Amino acid sequence: MKKISKLLASSVVLSSTLFSAQAFAVGTEAGTSINNTATVSFTRNGSSVSEAASVSFKVDEVVNVNVTAANASNNITNGDDNVAVTYTVTNTGNGTEEFKLLGTIGTTNELPLNNNDLTIYYVDNASSDGSFDPNNINETLYTGDNITILKDASITVYIVTDVPNGSVLNSLTDLDLTVISQTEANGIKASESPFGTVITGAGTDSTNAIIAIDQGRDDASTELKVTTFDPSQSLEVLINKSILGSSAQLNDSNTITDQKIPGAMVTYFIKVTVENDSATALSISDIIPNNMTYVAESLRLQKAIGSVINTPTYIAPALPAKTPATYSNFTALTDTNSDGDNAETIPNTGTVTSVKVALGDVAPGEYAILLDAVINN
Repeated sequence: MKKISKLLASSVVLSSTLFSAQAFAVGTEAGTSINNTATVSFTRNGSSVSEAASVSFKVDEVVNVNVTAANASNNITNGDDNVAVTYTVTNTGNGTEEFKLLGTIGTTNELPLNNNDLTIYYVDNASSDGSFDPNNINETLYTGDNITILKDASITVYIVTDVPNGSVLNSLTDLDLTVISQTEANGIKASESPFGTVITGAGTDSTNAIIAIDQGRDDASTELKVTTFDPSQSLEVLINKSILGSSAQLNDSNTITDQKIPGAMVTYFIKVTVENDSATALSISDIIPNNMTYVAESLRLQKAIGSVINTPTYIAPALPAKTPATYSNFTALTDTNSDGDNAETIPNTGTVTSVKVALGDVAPGEYAILLDAVINN
């Protein structure tokens, strides 16, 4: 927590004077005109006469912000969705300021999470009940724009994330919120300026802005900690689909191209990863894209229980017969839904619109299928 008292205690010298409580009257709004008039009175030729002289100035702006976390630690359960941690951001300066918000993962990250897993919402304190509600119209999704906060006003900020299913008991991750002033002028930015910097003309009503907090920013950290482990939520199933390669024959000649032209045979690789627990009734399905035709009997399967499956090296099919290539570690499956390999095309006769491989109950590990489809001429 960085308050103006830090500034008052500093020995920074500016304009040949020490910073003092008089120099930074934070309660007086930036841009306020302060006038002072002195009068001299005297008697001349028996008459009372007076003369006056006045001087005025505008109060300069102090750039200062305070960020606090509502809780030092937040208890969570693995697999929790829309977990929100709460911060209060207060403009402790004496003028209206624009700020940016930055949510990041701290040095401890055992869940684990990454910065892309974090979403930020904010709401002014007058509209906040202190708890995050994704359906609350007053809570605004932060997309990186500047946020205006009035002098002495506060906003509530939520960093929202989903807890990975596989997070283990007592694992924790720190979430940091940094709030950064956007005051700048003549190439000098508050966000790059040390404590005590004066940015000429950057304050309210063209007053000067004085940086009362290093780099015009403050931050606070809080932790998410798995205090309850729910085994039923530990299962994670991930799927990835890619194209291994394609082959086409040009102009009925022996020239082969890897370009995806009409008539090209495209090989798809689909891998499913099961983590932390067994999956029940798992099946892999794929819809045949429009303008493509499934290649009969091209389904192939590989299982790696408790292990991994590396992406295989592409093998060109036999052309022009369009015969699916054979890959080591992959077992050929049939298209018939009545046999015992649990693979089928849908529908089983006629134009195939999708394929399915039913694996049933599976242990943690990786499971992959290959299939081919031709780009229609």
